[in-house]
Amino acid sequence: MAKAKKTRKKDYSTIMIVNRDNPNTRALSVPTRQIHLLKYYLLAIVLALVGLTWAVIHYSGKAEQNATARLELDRFKKEIAGPMASDTNVARAYIMKIDRKLRRIQKYLKQRGVKGSNMNVGGIDNGSANGLDHYRSYNAFLTSLIGNIKHMPVGYPHDNKRHSSFGYRSNPFHGGGSEFHSGIDIQGDTGDPIKATADGVVVLAEWYEGYGNCVRIKHEHGYETLYGHLSKILVKNGQQIKAGTEIGKLGSTGRSTGPHLHYEVRFQGTPLNPADFLELN
Repeated sequence: MAKAKKTRKKDYSTIMIVNRDNPNTRALSVPTRQIHLLKYYLLAIVLALVGLTWAVIHYSGKAEQNATARLELDRFKKEIAGPMASDTNVARAYIMKIDRKLRRIQKYLKQRGVKGSNMNVGGIDNGSANGLDHYRSYNAFLTSLIGNIKHMPVGYPHDNKRHSSFGYRSNPFHGGGSEFHSGIDIQGDTGDPIKATADGVVVLAEWYEGYGNCVRIKHEHGYETLYGHLSKILVKNGQQIKAGTEIGKLGSTGRSTGPHLHYEVRFQGTPLNPADFLELN
C-alpha cells in the first residue's frame, strides 16, 4: 500500500488589526512569504518615486537653464548685435578717419627722412582694402612706427618753459646786432635733470666751444640732438642711450647768461626747429 504524500506545512504570520473606536480586535493570518515580498514591493515603489522626483527636478533645471539662455540670447540681439549692425556706417566712418591720420603720420615720417615708413596704409575709404587684410596693414604700420619713433627726437629734454626760440634773435651779449640761434633755450635751475629725447649713441660728451659742457647724441635716420651749458655730464663717448636716460645736469657753462638748457635737433647736419618735435599735435 503506497504511503500518503506528506505536505509541507505553510508558515503563516498573524497581523493584529486594532481599531481605537472599536474594542474588538481582529487577527489576520498571512503567509510569511508574502510579507517578505511586500518589503520588496515597497522598496521598488520608493525607488521609483525617488527616480521620478530626480527626473522632475533635473528636467525642471534644464528647462530653467534653457529659458535663461533664451533670455541672454534675446538680450545679446537687442543690446549688442542690433546696435553693432546699425552702427556699421558709424564704425566705417571712424576707420576712414584713422586711415587719414595714419597717412598723415606716414607723410610726416617721410618728410623727416625716416626709412621704412612706406607701408601700405589706407584704402578703406576707396574700397582698395577690406577685412583682415586692412587690419594687418594697420598692424604692420604701427609696428614700424613704434620701431621708428624711439629713434626720433620727440618731446622735452627738460620739463620747463622755453624762453628763447629757434632762428634769428638780438644778441644777448654786449655788442648788439642779431645772431642765429640754432636751438631753443629751456628754463630751469642748476642741477635739474636733462634727459635724452630718443635712442642713440653719444658722439660727444665734453666741453664744446660756446656750448660749455655739452652732450651730442646721434640717432637713426640722420638725426642728432645737442644738449648745451650743462653743469655736469653723466655719459661718455660711445655710450648707447635710451630715450629718457638722464645724460646730465642743467647749468650755465660756456657762453651763457644764466642757468638754462640749450637744445638742438639736427638732420644730416642741418639745425631744425626743435619746437616741431616737442609736442605731437
